Amino acid sequence: MNVLDDVLREMPEVVCIAGPTASGKSAYAIEVAKSVDGEIVNADALQVYGDLRILSARPSEAEMAGIPHHLFGHISGGVAYSTGAWLREVVPVILDVLARGKAPVLVGGTGLYFKALLVGLADIPAIPADIQAVVDEMPVEALRATAEAVDPVASARVLGDDPQRLGRIVGVYRASGRALSDWQQQTRPVIPQRYVRRAVLLPDRAELYQRINRRFDLMVSQGGLEEARAVHDTSYPARRPMLKAIGLSHLLSYLDGDCDLEKAVEIAKRDTRRLAKRQSTWFRNQCGDWPQLTTNSQKDAFARSL
Repeated sequence: MNVLDDVLREMPEVVCIAGPTASGKSAYAIEVAKSVDGEIVNADALQVYGDLRILSARPSEAEMAGIPHHLFGHISGGVAYSTGAWLREVVPVILDVLARGKAPVLVGGTGLYFKALLVGLADIPAIPADIQAVVDEMPVEALRATAEAVDPVASARVLGDDPQRLGRIVGVYRASGRALSDWQQQTRPVIPQRYVRRAVLLPDRAELYQRINRRFDLMVSQGGLEEARAVHDTSYPARRPMLKAIGLSHLLSYLDGDCDLEKAVEIAKRDTRRLAKRQSTWFRNQCGDWPQLTTNSQKDAFARSL
């Protein structure tokens, strides 16, 4: 056992709570944080954006219930934020919370964030702004052809037209001279799993879909459309990750005159339900050894076990 093991053994455990969108993760994480004298750390790719308080379902001040929250709403929508960027930010936060004798409670629906932290993520160099700007201007057909030429392994994992992922393959190669797939083979966990308690919330699917429908109606009525209009007026670069957010992208289509509001809301709900289904499948497949909490009694039991 090394020195890091000795240090971590004396500190509170890191708690990870994952689950699909609208599964009640945020409220449950606050309950857990209260029971373990913890602080909440964001592990959701949309809730990092300051532009999307409503449409990302970011907890309000009242919902935070006096519990410190970290890495929420601190990034501009114009930033091409990534899993690697989150990992570089989250590690110092976790260590700071632990150093103060508190338990970090990570919560979110972005499975790749948890995977990067607990399984590992290659330390891929950042793409310089001048290279990123050139890549952003490439048509998707050119991105696909270039990506397949420089990194056929990574390109084969990208289905259809996905300029963000294809652009990353091209950008990493141009910045480093190495294929993204080569970098991705060099991984190691940041936090050893023996110091982590994990659980994934998986509510009944019918109940989850009803929550999604109700929540999106509430988002729109509480200012979600105005939030989308502010983003629309900002004119961020078209390929920024935030602009692909389900809900925001549909309201932007309405604001562009591509559909009426009723249709935008209908399709946003449908696509959010599809996202929740994909997330649930991912967590079942990738987090098979995590306790799966489907009932209130299971959630209570997990919280008491911490």
